[in-house]
Amino acid sequence: MSSTSQMMQAPIPENERIAGLSRLVKRLNTSNNIALTILWIIALLVALIFVGIVIYLIARGGAYLISPSIYSASDTGLGREIFNTFYILILTEIILFPIALAAAIYLVEYASQGPLVTVIHFAAETLAGVPSIVLGLFGVIAFSNYAHLGTSRLAGALTLLCLNLPLALRLFEDALSTVPREMREGGLALGATKWHMIRTVVVPSALPGLITGLILSAGKIIGEAAALLFTMGLNSPANPFTLSPLIASDTLTTHLYFIAGPGAGSTSLTTAQETVISAGSASILIIILLVINLAARGIGRVIQRRITAA
Repeated sequence: MSSTSQMMQAPIPENERIAGLSRLVKRLNTSNNIALTILWIIALLVALIFVGIVIYLIARGGAYLISPSIYSASDTGLGREIFNTFYILILTEIILFPIALAAAIYLVEYASQGPLVTVIHFAAETLAGVPSIVLGLFGVIAFSNYAHLGTSRLAGALTLLCLNLPLALRLFEDALSTVPREMREGGLALGATKWHMIRTVVVPSALPGLITGLILSAGKIIGEAAALLFTMGLNSPANPFTLSPLIASDTLTTHLYFIAGPGAGSTSLTTAQETVISAGSASILIIILLVINLAARGIGRVIQRRITAA
């Protein structure tokens, strides 16, 4: 027994220990390379699928995009839908931005972390998980019927407000939270009131993040269809190029849904025209989202440079 225990307690030779460590490092490197290769393959496949969809849609609607008739207000054009899309985007953002920013400022700067903040975050996350079609039905009941707004742009904008408020609130909170505490303390040390410090120090410093939140919500607004089917309608009036928020209108997404879905074959257009208009609508939506994202990133960088330089 004593000889056996002495053999078990004998130290491992240095060369064997080094060889064991070398084999372990080799196995870890091999596993890491395999995992990295799998992740790269998955990322490339997702990117190729996305690029393929974009190229396919633009290729189908490319000829229609360069046609002057696309900007007309006729049945074969998308002028009305393009105008309505930007109208509902601007109207919704005008309502959404101050409400979401005020709520984020309260939650970050004034509210003490406790049950109230927990309940607000829980309610916002629950609202974010509600399907847009359900919020569309809520918009019909709350805004179209009880608020007597009918089928109108304003009812659609208020419905989109409910849909995008949780996302904007969370993004605005994150943007305000990234401002260093030292900047807040410095403003207060100079004798500024808390509101003056928030208005002149915190909000300007958080502008890049706030712009990012606006752009992400803008993408959801432009691409939304289900919440607008019942609140804004599927048709435009004879004179859609008006700023009245109390008229029914269709956007690029709802028009695309109607042409490619329940309205296929029931319009004054031929099947070929419906196919071309559907592809053109999808292509325009992709281009609009791409331009907005690129422009927003550029604006955010310019603002960040100016704030940093100041």
